[in-house]
Amino acid sequence: MIIIITMVIIIIYEIIDIMQVIRGDSYQSWVYSSESDLIVVDPWLTRKQVFPILEWLLYRDSEKLSYLEQHNQIDAVTHLIITAHFSDHLDLESLKKFKSDIPIFTTKEAAKVLIKNNFTNTVVIKPQHKYLLGSFELEIYKAGSPYHTTTFSYTLRAARSVIFHEPHMVDPDLSFKNLNACILTVDQVNVLGFIKVSMGIEQAKKVQQKLNAEYLLATGIAPNKTKGFITWLLSIKENYRFLNSVNSACKETGDSLTL
Repeated sequence: MIIIITMVIIIIYEIIDIMQVIRGDSYQSWVYSSESDLIVVDPWLTRKQVFPILEWLLYRDSEKLSYLEQHNQIDAVTHLIITAHFSDHLDLESLKKFKSDIPIFTTKEAAKVLIKNNFTNTVVIKPQHKYLLGSFELEIYKAGSPYHTTTFSYTLRAARSVIFHEPHMVDPDLSFKNLNACILTVDQVNVLGFIKVSMGIEQAKKVQQKLNAEYLLATGIAPNKTKGFITWLLSIKENYRFLNSVNSACKETGDSLTL
């Protein structure tokens, strides 16, 4: 009898003790779920994501409803992570759909924008610092060049699972042991032909191997779908369709990976 009870407890513990990673949209939003916490990174909930005021500079149309909208989960979100003050990460029209006092973990520059727009619970993150987001532990790392002063990468841990996310370029000095998954760019983007701002799939595969991550989840996907004057300065090599060459997951909006 004791053995049976112990086995039931272990099964229940294993069911509860999980992290679920969900692709939030068709571009670069992510959703993390564990216990009663729901964390969203760089949410995009509008029909069009645009550069503030000067829409013609940069814009992107959504292809389908976001995961949060499809499942009526906007009000269930407990924390937000905004990785940069750039308009494709900090979409104000999307953020206005959340309560103004929702905890937001972000950069100094992004915090200025949020506070100006009446968000009252912003936390400015610092590299090598840890933060508790309910049942999650968020740890901050420096981003790779040229983003090392404007954005950040992070690990998110829930119980026995840990995932790493770098929305642009990985710092070459980073290394981890036994990551469950890493979220990386795989479509290479260069500005003016020589300033790399997004990794290609071969570099992403090498980073995945170096970070000891079991799964690779692609972010910032299909950059050719972004339009506007700024895109004329970009050279893009899309590799998203070649993800079958790696152990990948979460390829479409709403796809999930349980860790």
